[in-house]
Amino acid sequence: MARNNTISASFQMESGDGANAFSESSGAKSFTSGDATLIQGNVSHSGAVQYVMASFGVAQADGIYFENRDGTNFITITLQEAASGSDLCALKIAPNSVFCIRFDASQTAISHISLQADTAPCDFVLCVAE
Repeated sequence: MARNNTISASFQMESGDGANAFSESSGAKSFTSGDATLIQGNVSHSGAVQYVMASFGVAQADGIYFENRDGTNFITITLQEAASGSDLCALKIAPNSVFCIRFDASQTAISHISLQADTAPCDFVLCVAE
C-alpha cells in the first residue's frame, strides 16, 4: 500500500561556535541554520566512518539534520557519547529520507557520529549545531 507522508520540522538554537549560515532542503523538508556546521560527502558500505564533533569546532551535537541522498540504499547513523563503546542509538535512514532531532541540555551529549552505507556508497548531508 502506497502512503504519502508529510513531515515538517523546525528548531531554533542560540548562537554557538560562529560557523557560517546555510540552508539544506530535500523536497518539502528543510533545515536552515545561522550557526551550524555542514558536513557532506559520500560514505562507504565497507566500514563505518566516525565524525568527531570537536574536529569541526562543535563541542556536542545538540541539533542534527541528516539527509540520505541515495535513491536505493539506507545509511546507518550512530549517535555516540565517546569514540568507542558508547553507542546511544543506531538509526537506519531510508533512501532519499531525512532525520532531524533537537536535544535539550539534560540529555547525554552527542560528541561523535558514525555513518555506514548499506550495500553501496551513498551521498549524504549532515548538519550539526550546538
